[in-house]
Parts: sequence; structure tokens; C-alpha cells
Amino acid sequence: MTQFDVGLVHRLADQMEGLASNIKKHVNSPNQLNEDIKQMKSILNSFQTLTNSSENNGTYPIAKDNDVR
Repeated sequence: MTQFDVGLVHRLADQMEGLASNIKKHVNSPNQLNEDIKQMKSILNSFQTLTNSSENNGTYPIAKDNDVR
């Protein structure tokens, strides 16, 4: 049984935050925005896959030695 990977969630959230920041600072064309949206969809799909696999396996974050996994 796999455990819910909180570290992966944090990394994906950081990537999403970086994309959002880049959109605010650097998007100058519809094509550029479209590429960022594709990356965001990919990240969201990763979140969804992680959530679905964890729910299907009945795995949830666990805390061990002040580290949530």
C-alpha cells in the first residue's frame, strides 16, 4: 500500500505558484499563456491522480517524528 506523498504535494504546489507568478510577470501573448495553462493542467492532473490513488488505497498522510508523510 502506498502512502500519500505530502512532499510531492508541496513540490507541485510550488510549481503551480511559480507558474502563476510567471503569468503575472511575463505573459505577453496568447501563445505564452496557453503554454502556461498546459503546464498548470498537467500539475492539476498530478494532484488529481495522487488524490485518487490515495483515496482508492485508503491511504492518508501520517505523522511520524513531527514529519507528515
